[in-house]
Amino acid sequence: MTGDRQAPSRQERALRRREEIIAVAGEMFARGGFRGTSLADVAAAAGITQPGLLHHFGSKAGLLLAVIERRDQDSEAFAMELLGMAPEGRLRAMPEFARRNRERAGLAKLFTVLVAESLEPDAPGHGHFVERYRAMRAIVADSIRSAQAAGVTRPDVDPVTKATEIIATLDGLQTQWLLDPGTIDIVASVESYARTLERDLACDAAPHRRPEGRAPQR
Repeated sequence: MTGDRQAPSRQERALRRREEIIAVAGEMFARGGFRGTSLADVAAAAGITQPGLLHHFGSKAGLLLAVIERRDQDSEAFAMELLGMAPEGRLRAMPEFARRNRERAGLAKLFTVLVAESLEPDAPGHGHFVERYRAMRAIVADSIRSAQAAGVTRPDVDPVTKATEIIATLDGLQTQWLLDPGTIDIVASVESYARTLERDLACDAAPHRRPEGRAPQR
């Protein structure tokens, strides 16, 4: 009996094939890095010719950017979820992002590897990651400003500085977890950090200042 489902169109098949290649390339970049993985390697693993791969992505750099964009979709979706929450609930939601990364360890590793390979200005992914971190800092800083306006975060906290610290801490915890997953519990670590942030940023938490006239002890 023949079903009513239509066969996928040529465009749909091409898009599906493109997604398959991106998935294969992402796994290979996570293992060997961008520089250590050749187009020929990706083409062979994906069951496609190298000219066929270039037809989809144009160049190795084009393939890299497609992999990065696919990886970023989850992060951007979660960031938008955070912005939709009440200011006081955003810190408590941070461990959920750690849980997602734990379940997608390959993607977390891919991100860390590609950031490290994109530090030089002439690296193919450099511009993308510069803009990505700027965007993430802006999102976190805006979240802090919203919490300050709602009266749940201390007004003396500089949103941009604190946003930079938060992102750096989360990245550092993720790197340690990827290096030593048997020792580092990424979810517990982020939960602990979120609790510390909540205490430090709360309006009833006094800023750490030295009493006037008292010199620091030596």
